[in-house]
Amino acid sequence: MVQAQNVHGDVHIHGPAGSSSSRAVPRQLPATVRHFINRTVEQDALTTLLKGAGSDHTVLVSTIDGLAGVGKSTLVVQWAHQVREQFADGELYVNLRGFDPAAEPVPPAEALAGFLTALGVAPEAVPAAEEARAAQFRTLLHGRRILLVLDNARDAEQVLPLLPGSPGCLVIVTSRQRLDGLVAHHGAQRLALATLTHDEGRQLLARYLGAERLADEPEDVEALLEHCAGLPLALTLVAVQAAGEPDLPLEELATELRDERDRLDALDVGGRTGIRAVFSWSYRTLSPEAARLFRLLGLPTSPDISLGAAAALAEVDQRRVRRVLAELCRAHLLTRRAGDRYVFHDLLRAYARERAHTDDTDEDRTAALQRLLDHHFYATYAAHQRLSANVPLPDLDYTDKQLWRDFATNDEALAWWDAEYASVLATIRQAVALRMPRGPWLAHIATYPLKLRGQIDELEASSTDGLKGAQESGDRPAQARLLLSLGTAYFFRRKFHAALRYQQSAAELFAELGEQQWEAAAHGAIGEDLLELERYTDAAASAREAQRIQENSNSQTIDVGVDSILGIASARLGDFTTAFAHLHRAVDRSSGSMTHGFALTSLGMAYFLANDIDNAVRIYRREVEHHRTIGHHLGEANSLTKLGEVLHVGGDSEGAREAWQAALGIFEELGHTDAETVRTHLDTLDADISKPGSTS
Repeated sequence: MVQAQNVHGDVHIHGPAGSSSSRAVPRQLPATVRHFINRTVEQDALTTLLKGAGSDHTVLVSTIDGLAGVGKSTLVVQWAHQVREQFADGELYVNLRGFDPAAEPVPPAEALAGFLTALGVAPEAVPAAEEARAAQFRTLLHGRRILLVLDNARDAEQVLPLLPGSPGCLVIVTSRQRLDGLVAHHGAQRLALATLTHDEGRQLLARYLGAERLADEPEDVEALLEHCAGLPLALTLVAVQAAGEPDLPLEELATELRDERDRLDALDVGGRTGIRAVFSWSYRTLSPEAARLFRLLGLPTSPDISLGAAAALAEVDQRRVRRVLAELCRAHLLTRRAGDRYVFHDLLRAYARERAHTDDTDEDRTAALQRLLDHHFYATYAAHQRLSANVPLPDLDYTDKQLWRDFATNDEALAWWDAEYASVLATIRQAVALRMPRGPWLAHIATYPLKLRGQIDELEASSTDGLKGAQESGDRPAQARLLLSLGTAYFFRRKFHAALRYQQSAAELFAELGEQQWEAAAHGAIGEDLLELERYTDAAASAREAQRIQENSNSQTIDVGVDSILGIASARLGDFTTAFAHLHRAVDRSSGSMTHGFALTSLGMAYFLANDIDNAVRIYRREVEHHRTIGHHLGEANSLTKLGEVLHVGGDSEGAREAWQAALGIFEELGHTDAETVRTHLDTLDADISKPGSTS
């Protein structure tokens, strides 16, 4: 196990006047552990509480809670040993067995009987009734300075009869449950014990294995720390195994822990101390509804889960699931984060998933994951529809009205996406792996929000996953759309040849399917690729092909940027009269559509090529504001970069610096490779300004 070494602060508590040395002085603390990592913050909190013992004529109580195996008992016992001399009248300890795998929790009456005999009461003189025992206990503690450790409590009801009435006593209670009743009604100070930090975990391994062995296998040590996720019990089990087999490479242990399915096996030493047994003590105390939700929450592969997603998974309403989630949080089987999001410790997730595969049927598990997929599908659909209403989406049959949601504003839709996109991507991967038909379609409708937020790595990954699923299931319409999405990802990566290949494949497949609207969109995307490849005549030809397909289509057409492509191609070829005719029409027609930013950037570029710097600056500023308004981070950064370039050419060095610095901030936040290009611009600008005779 783990925990501290030093007590911080000077504490001096003297026994009450007239205390008698003839009275029994119990010394019941268990032995400390050898390998204990210093928990300075927690020790300081306990020591601060101890300083106030008896100062306000109240009994001081501290509750220490945390997940199974986090080291609550170890911390308290270690700290108590170091301050025991401050309690001249002794210390009492009881393991209340609130979460014992083999025995029932200790009844308060039984614990009181043990305390009374420890305080010198003859067994035959112990009252029969619990209330009488509690009264006698309080009488014996009156005027004494005693430290009372109530370890592993099940709930507040088990603890209440054991509280003394003497203000000189300090009570420390540990539990896997949050004992909110003691905090609310008895003024207890709550201390939530967290997992070890990375450095603390490393210190613990070093205590068992030595610093030299850790230094010899640094990558494997990092893997052990990652897979144990700071849980002292898990780290201790790994360390003991490695210490017992000094010739065993740590790489083998790390390999055993790498796969989540094998991780619990690697940490299972059998009996009461294995990781499964310890987790099971908490699991078996849950209500049936909470136990079911615990298992189901282990199924998704997302980093966390929202309240709405948990409700969909469990097939209950949000009010009801909130109550059940609260039960799991009180038991430290789940942690609530800001924004009504919930997260597992990695090892608890593995345990929950294992229980789901043991206790639930294949049908139940699949149905739960299908509900989660539907939840993310409908919500992403609604967000996409709010953010870009003119982009065609698949028709949906709303068989379950509870799945539908609406976003009143763009900001609301973007806030939902920013909080949920990692879970959506995890759902796509899992749905594709399970061959769920809607998985590829979720990847398709996630394309626009991903593009809007500049999440290009994620766009490539989700499109690749979705395309794989569509190919395996033979869903050709989904394949075509995801080929187009994958081309978009490569376009934003400036890998224009790769983008062209994917988008040409998409155009061919749309043509075979007779989906003219999407075929035209693919040719528009091809035109953009060709512009970047400086094949201006070919780009114009692709745009005209998109235009021809739309003119021959019986379905409603969408703006695919034909005029913008024709305009910038004409400008590049020196025909500015034709260029500006196309580009002004593109800007006017695209207002409110997803191609408006492309129309503005094309018009700005045409003005720049025509050496009309003032109009170029004006249009690029307008483009920056457009992208900022719709939340298109990458588009905003690209527009700022171009604005800086035009300002620099026009002699406004400070304006260029301001635009490039703003662009750099966005690129760095997105992890985009164009950050390096902007840094080069800024370095060049600084070098120019520092040249002798510069007037900038």
